[in-house]
Amino acid sequence: MKASTIRLFACCVAVLAASCRPAAGPSAPTPVPVPPLVPAPLPAPNPKLPPVPDARGPLQITVTYPKPDQMLTVRDSNFIFGSVGTGDAALRINGVAVPVYPNGAFMGWLPVPPDSAPHYEILARNPTQSARLILPIRIPPAPDTAHREKVLGDTLQPAPSPDTLTAIPGNVYVTLGAPASTVDDTDRVTIARPAPGNGQDYKWFLFPGTVVKLTGSQKASGDDFVRIELDSGQVAWVLRSELQAQHISTTAPTGFAGDSLAPVRQIGGVRVLPSLDWIDVEIPMTGPPPAYLVEETDRTISLLVYGVTSAPVISQMIEPTDPYFNSISSTPEPTRVRYSINLNRAPYGYLAMWQNGTLVFRVRRPPRIADATSPLRGLTITVDPGHPPAGATGPTGLYEGDAVLQVGFRVRDLLMQRGVNVVMTRTTPDPVDLGLRPIISRRANAHAFVSIHLNAFPDGVNPFVNNGSLTLYFWPHSIPLGLATQSALLAELGLRDNGTKFQNIAVARGTWMPSILTEGAFVIMPDQEAGMRTPTYQEAYATAIVRGLESYFASLAQKQ
Repeated sequence: MKASTIRLFACCVAVLAASCRPAAGPSAPTPVPVPPLVPAPLPAPNPKLPPVPDARGPLQITVTYPKPDQMLTVRDSNFIFGSVGTGDAALRINGVAVPVYPNGAFMGWLPVPPDSAPHYEILARNPTQSARLILPIRIPPAPDTAHREKVLGDTLQPAPSPDTLTAIPGNVYVTLGAPASTVDDTDRVTIARPAPGNGQDYKWFLFPGTVVKLTGSQKASGDDFVRIELDSGQVAWVLRSELQAQHISTTAPTGFAGDSLAPVRQIGGVRVLPSLDWIDVEIPMTGPPPAYLVEETDRTISLLVYGVTSAPVISQMIEPTDPYFNSISSTPEPTRVRYSINLNRAPYGYLAMWQNGTLVFRVRRPPRIADATSPLRGLTITVDPGHPPAGATGPTGLYEGDAVLQVGFRVRDLLMQRGVNVVMTRTTPDPVDLGLRPIISRRANAHAFVSIHLNAFPDGVNPFVNNGSLTLYFWPHSIPLGLATQSALLAELGLRDNGTKFQNIAVARGTWMPSILTEGAFVIMPDQEAGMRTPTYQEAYATAIVRGLESYFASLAQKQ
């Protein structure tokens, strides 16, 4: 073939190829690379905590808190925690990197999602897998600070509370102690508080059968309360359900019916009866049981009795001189009388009882500690593994009640090695009523009560900066045991010191012995939850409780 012919053929082939090529359109967009999830740094490890174990499992997002569609109680920042199933994952929640612990647990402290997008978007990824979860939540409405209909000039008036006091005029005297809430036991009482609603201190513990004047009613915190007069100078609040049934009326205008005459209580001669383990102060009086208030100082127990007249002035000492009980004196007022029980040492325990027209106030003597090097031998100690009912759950599903039961068993074993008679409020996962636990301890005549718990936070508290060990008490005579135990918790568990504090807790309200509640660690913190799964940290928690008891009772031996 000639060269010219070859060139012509090549040209035709090129033209033909060009005519068969698809028409050029707009260019495809360049893919935008998805940035890799970068693992968030973990908090510095606590050397006292066992290392968090490595876990390698399927990547799966599980949120322990909050639950789907749960209503949060804050609008600013809150925590979210759970597990992704494997420790080699990175995690991002609503765009914020959240640390993942080696066992797959996570804890995030994040802004609360906005009203326009009430959910958490959770993304997790490891080298081979990825997962995504949308968790819807509910957000509380913004507080209404401006009631436009009540604006006066530039002053905003708050709306009145929907729960207002309804006064009950005249003289209406009612009896406390509904049948459902009272049994033949000194710990079954009607609790009165200084104001209606939840969060108020429980201040008065009134006998079933106490008669008081009814002066008002009010709904608060979703409950029905009534206002009562303990005497003409003191009001208190109790639940409406604590009134005996005959006082709830469907025909009376106020909804309540009672006697129109006040009870008459007159006090007879007071007696002081010492015995080996306690001292009884017997105060006979006419009429129904009185309202009363117990207060403590470092060496005095004050018993204030309301609604009595003509109380005699007394000043008594025990003969011969008692090593513990010093004296008793009274200060009568027109409608009440205060008895000051003076001791030579700090109060240890007491019990108020109403027996056949006599108020018996029993002051317990501290136990005699024969050997300060073995101060627990021969004592009876109540070990109360907290929960169920209720209780917190950690990121990987460790339930507080299960964890503290194991700690309770270890406390029991350590105490028995020291010659202690141990009373366990529970030894199974079955629930035990909160109010029954201190009753179990009192009936066993225990020398101390320790309730074992793990802590959790309410909404709005940053868990990274507020976790730690905490010991709680209700009565002042429990403070020395609380301080000794808190010191031991810090030494053994190595967590932040959250203090020894008063709290209105049911299980520690028994008066017959020092009673405390320990919050050794936070089950919602991933590293502390992991530690509480190990025998090592359970033993450390148990050891701290036992050392606190030893320290406290050894101090009693030094004062004998």
